[in-house]
Formats: sequence, C-alpha cells, structure tokens
Amino acid sequence: MSIGIPYDNKKDEEARKEEELRKEYIIRQYLTRKARERLANLSLVNPELVKKVKDLIVSLVLSNRISEPITDDELKELLYKIQKNMKREYRFRGLW
Repeated sequence: MSIGIPYDNKKDEEARKEEELRKEYIIRQYLTRKARERLANLSLVNPELVKKVKDLIVSLVLSNRISEPITDDELKELLYKIQKNMKREYRFRGLW
C-alpha cells in the first residue's frame, strides 16, 4: 500500500518499453552483425553482463564517444574488461 501521489503503472510501463526500444535501436546501429550475434548468444548465459555492456554502449553513444560501429573484436575486449571488474567473491563457511 502506498501513501501519497497515485502511481500510474501503465504510463511507467510504457515509458520503460519506449526506453528499451531506444536502447535496442542504438545497439543495432552501433554494433556490427557479428557483435550483435555475440551479445545475443551471451545473453542466454550471462544476461547481467550483456545488460551492463548494452548500457555502457548506449552511454558512450549518447556522449558522442563512439562514432563508428563496434566490431566483434572490440566487443570481445569490452566484454573482457567488464567481466574482469564483475568478478564474484565466493566464501565458504564450514558447518563444523
């Protein structure tokens, strides 16, 4: 139960869908066919990484830091750098 201003879920959902369409349009324009295929395959295994890469590409495009499509090799390098920063830490505790 929320208190205050009524929350319009339908408008928020439409805005979110519109934003996703804009992101996908940018991704299609600024990735080569092979790079898009790589991201599509990777999204089945690691959707969190793909989301971070897509968000990064969109922000680079919007800040005019990318002017040409990203090749598959450039995408591999970008994926490696992002994945390196996402390393998970695992801790095991004994039950004894």
